[in-house]
Amino acid sequence: MMVGVVVCDDHGIVRSGIRRILEETDDLELLASASTGDELLAAVKQFQPALAVIDIGLPDCNGLDLLAPIGKLSPTTRVVMLSTYGARGYVEKARLGGARGYITKECLEDELILALRRVMEADEFVSFGQSGGKAEGRPRPSAVDGLSPREIEVLNLLVLGLTNPEIAERLCVSPRTVESHRAGVQRKLGVRTRAELARVAHEAGLVEW
Repeated sequence: MMVGVVVCDDHGIVRSGIRRILEETDDLELLASASTGDELLAAVKQFQPALAVIDIGLPDCNGLDLLAPIGKLSPTTRVVMLSTYGARGYVEKARLGGARGYITKECLEDELILALRRVMEADEFVSFGQSGGKAEGRPRPSAVDGLSPREIEVLNLLVLGLTNPEIAERLCVSPRTVESHRAGVQRKLGVRTRAELARVAHEAGLVEW
């Protein structure tokens, strides 16, 4: 049985590469490709694909934020997140958000196909990291593993340059709460400045520059 796939990545070369890889299989078919979250949701609604492969760093949203809308539009679609990084923080957010797999862009072509097939065949979460070819249930450690989901949100917004009051408004909390989260992040990561926060977040794969 042919498995229908939609792909979302803002880089045309990545979309073209995945298209070429899928065309060389006899069981996976590319139904549509998208460069933004909005385009991806429209494609999911139209095609009801068995698989959706989604980049985390999209121009209009974080790919992880698409998991819930996809679940509503097409409950049977199995989502695989795609990222440059394999940080445990992102992998865990993907798993907890309902994704069925997580693939880094360093995976080889046959590893990509193997991962997609395993996602369709297995019920467990499938993770292909940067270690070169083993599907695993436990992602590699990162510097941000000790942060809570809320602290990760605050960290990302700090890296984007938002002030404490702006973050408080975005998250619907008080500035004092934001300051508390920021202090906790700095303490856990052992850093003091915004530049250091940005460096750690980038190295951990929480932001893609």
